[in-house]
Amino acid sequence: MPDQDLRQYRVLAVDDEPNILSALRRTLRARGFDVLTAEDGPPALEVLRREPVDAIVSDMRMPLMNGADFLREARSIAPGAVRILLTGYSDMASTVRAVNEGEVLRYLSKPWDDRELEQALREGIGRRELERERDSLLKLTQELNRRLASANATLEARVTERTAELSRTLAELEVAGSRLKSDLVGTVRLLSSLIESRSGLAAGCPRRVARRVRAVGPLLGMDPDALADVIFAALLQDIGKLGLPDDLLRRPVAAFDDAERVQYRMHPQRGEAHLIALPSLANAGRILRHLYENVDGSGAPDGLAGADIPLGARLLRVATDLEHLLAGVIEHRPLSVAEAFDLLRRRRGTLYDEACADAVLRHANQPLEAAPRKLLVSSADLRPGMRLAEDLVTGSGTLLLSQDHLLDEEICAQIRRFEASGDEFLWIWVFA
Repeated sequence: MPDQDLRQYRVLAVDDEPNILSALRRTLRARGFDVLTAEDGPPALEVLRREPVDAIVSDMRMPLMNGADFLREARSIAPGAVRILLTGYSDMASTVRAVNEGEVLRYLSKPWDDRELEQALREGIGRRELERERDSLLKLTQELNRRLASANATLEARVTERTAELSRTLAELEVAGSRLKSDLVGTVRLLSSLIESRSGLAAGCPRRVARRVRAVGPLLGMDPDALADVIFAALLQDIGKLGLPDDLLRRPVAAFDDAERVQYRMHPQRGEAHLIALPSLANAGRILRHLYENVDGSGAPDGLAGADIPLGARLLRVATDLEHLLAGVIEHRPLSVAEAFDLLRRRRGTLYDEACADAVLRHANQPLEAAPRKLLVSSADLRPGMRLAEDLVTGSGTLLLSQDHLLDEEICAQIRRFEASGDEFLWIWVFA
């Protein structure tokens, strides 16, 4: 989140010690936040009733109302606000209660680290923005369902069945919380499955292209975020075909007349128009726009050449054409693997980027990446830098830490103390 964006966010700081409250105000204002303050829980609740806030930073121990009780009440008044707890003493029971009843995102020990506090606020506000993007994605899903129903009435039963599946998945997203990013991936995959119901000869190709891109992208130096954008573009590459006639989608491109070929080649731009308004998928939309650019500059829609074409689009073009050649989408018949490989090689430097073509061809038959391994460890074996592979919960089901939480020395020590004080064994799963 760029620094200049912080000025639009308001933080309520709550602490009964004036010097600490003043320090919080200085720290947060120096980082661009709009800051409100209160010296205890009751006046802070009055502020929340009057003023909208984006985040709350509260002390645990205050004379009139402790932090756990205050944050529980604050949650009912401002449920969308990010909640962070400051504690100057080691009280795991109170902290756990605050985390569960007040849905606290993070708790930080006094004296806090300014950078850690800023990072916690950025993380929380960024997560809230992601929730808003998810809501926009839900609206797009509803629009896609409407288009599918009108495009082909015979698919109504299948669309209804898949829409019900989508509704169940989206209901699960409402309680997913800390897994919003992985939920976005799941939602995109489900959208891809819905779109595939009208993909004709290309059915199944987007999923295979996405798997191939995932395997080859790192070999071209793509970072995880850039690679995710290309995978999303691969999965949603046929979104712009929803308005095309079924007869067109059931015939290979080689059988199109000139007008049909022009109509078909517009689908990446229509796909970009669907995705560009969603911040999480805007980059995928831009990549999709340039699917049919050629490295020699003879492609469409912008006539880009060489490195002016985004790397993600260059990789997506090669991986997509390989799958389409094998599936019979491009030529009059499906090509054999040897024939498809030969055609890709001959078009290196004209249609295809040479590095991307070589990488796809070299690794086309390699197995896909295995899922991350998980290990069950004892609290004594915990080390800083480990990341939780599952939620850490007590035997009664109380959440202590969420999946993907990165452990530091203090958290490891607190887990050991909690386990020892309660005479309870914790099931701790970490990524290997």
